[in-house]
Order: sequence, then structure tokens, then C-alpha cells
Amino acid sequence: MKNTSAIVVLIMATIILLPNAYAESCRAPKAGLELSPDEMSELYKCIQPGLVKAYARKDHEVGSVYGGWKAASLRPAAPGVHSGQYLMTYVNDVGYDQYVKYSNDGTQLPVGTVIAKENFTIKSSGKVSKGPLLIMTKVGDEAADTGGWVYTGVKPNGKNLKVDGKGFCHACHQAYPTQDFLGYPVEDARVSSN
Repeated sequence: MKNTSAIVVLIMATIILLPNAYAESCRAPKAGLELSPDEMSELYKCIQPGLVKAYARKDHEVGSVYGGWKAASLRPAAPGVHSGQYLMTYVNDVGYDQYVKYSNDGTQLPVGTVIAKENFTIKSSGKVSKGPLLIMTKVGDEAADTGGWVYTGVKPNGKNLKVDGKGFCHACHQAYPTQDFLGYPVEDARVSSN
């Protein structure tokens, strides 16, 4: 009986400590902006399964499927307008081929395109913190005031993120009207469209 109790205690300790051990093993070796492209790719390989699992927790309609889509960037892109967050972009089959042309000359993605951007931050200590999955869905005329896009998101706990799509998201995306309001990944992180 004592051996059974000890095994149960060991199993419970493993379950409780496993997320912390996982998070610890996914630390960046240095501050995010100091990471080489290869170091960022290695870090992403470590954290990506945890991101996919987190966004899918509540069976969110995009959070639970985007992990099977094609990536539109080779690795997470350096922080830009998203307040220090690193973004990794995925696009569904409806719009992927058009998206990866990265055109800024009058491009229009088809209605039904869904773009999902994982995001995370890296503290100067190397600690990685998950952010929400940011989602853009092309719906066309029913969202004419935001260029045909609806902005939503899912938190790392799987719950919906309340987003002010018109006042917050589109306020920045409207700077890109000739590329269908898309802010593409930085050039050196883009996949080849060939």
C-alpha cells in the first residue's frame, strides 16, 4: 500500500511540475532581439506545440485547426507594431497562395481567407510568455468599414479574445490599403512563393 501511495505522489508531482519544466526548457538563450534566425527557429520548435495546444483548449473554431495550415513565415518575425510580440503567421488554403506573393500592388485575398498569427514575447532573461492567437478573416462587403476583414483572437487559455477590430486593429492595418490591409512578415522571414 505504501508503494502505491508513493507512486501516486510521484505521478501527481510530475503532472504539476511538467508545465514548469517544459517552460524552463523553452527559454531563449538570450534576449529576443539578440537571437539569430537559427536560434529563433530552434526556440520556436520548442514552444510551438505548447502554443497550438493552448489555443485549442476550448475547441475554438480557428485555434483548434490553424496548426494544420501552411506557415507564411519561416520563423517568428521580430517585434514591430505589435508591441514587442514575435509573430508566426499561418494562412488557410483559401488565401495562402495569394498571401505568399506578399504583393503591395493592389492585391485582394479571396473571401474565406483566414490568417492566424501566433504571438509571444521574450523577456531579457530569455523567458517566453504566450500571447493571444490573432486572427483576420476576410468576409468581404459585410465588413466594408474594415476593408472586408473581421479581427478576432483566442487567448492562450482557449477563450475568445475581445478585440476592437475597427478602432484598434484596423487603425494600424489601414496603412496598407494596396496590399489588402495586410502587414506581411519581414522580408527575411517570408516563405518563398515559388
